[in-house]
Amino acid sequence: MQKIPTEEFYAPRWQKIMYSTASAIVFVLGINVLMIKEPNWIIFLAPFIFIISFSMLLYTRLKLIISDDKIRLTGGLKRYHFLWSDIKKIDMVRLGKYRTPLVTIYYSGGKVTLSKSLYLTEFNRILLLLEMKVNPELFTENYQKIRHQMD
Repeated sequence: MQKIPTEEFYAPRWQKIMYSTASAIVFVLGINVLMIKEPNWIIFLAPFIFIISFSMLLYTRLKLIISDDKIRLTGGLKRYHFLWSDIKKIDMVRLGKYRTPLVTIYYSGGKVTLSKSLYLTEFNRILLLLEMKVNPELFTENYQKIRHQMD
């Protein structure tokens, strides 16, 4: 396997700014819902609004670090880190209206999913690093098919 340099991948700056701003607006909306004089059923809506605001803020902090010895995904509620040798299978599917590719890496401790919607222009570089470091037999047939369609 080839030796690769350590690289960090983030969401684009414009996406971080947009989600951070939307998170603040949604948080203010949640506060306004709590200030309603006669809350009745709407008071139960506030916790969901705060959860959405918090998850949007966490989404902007996600960071994927690929190094020569392991892969790390930090910034969310759960941190993932595993060695290249721990990888059991890599699969790819297309989801949604725009058929956005999602790569799922199965490793001995679980799985992690990487979406093109988060990494946008860097997604192809991430796939290239995976293909350089992982044994070709670990890529599923579906991954190979979708990868050829992307090229």
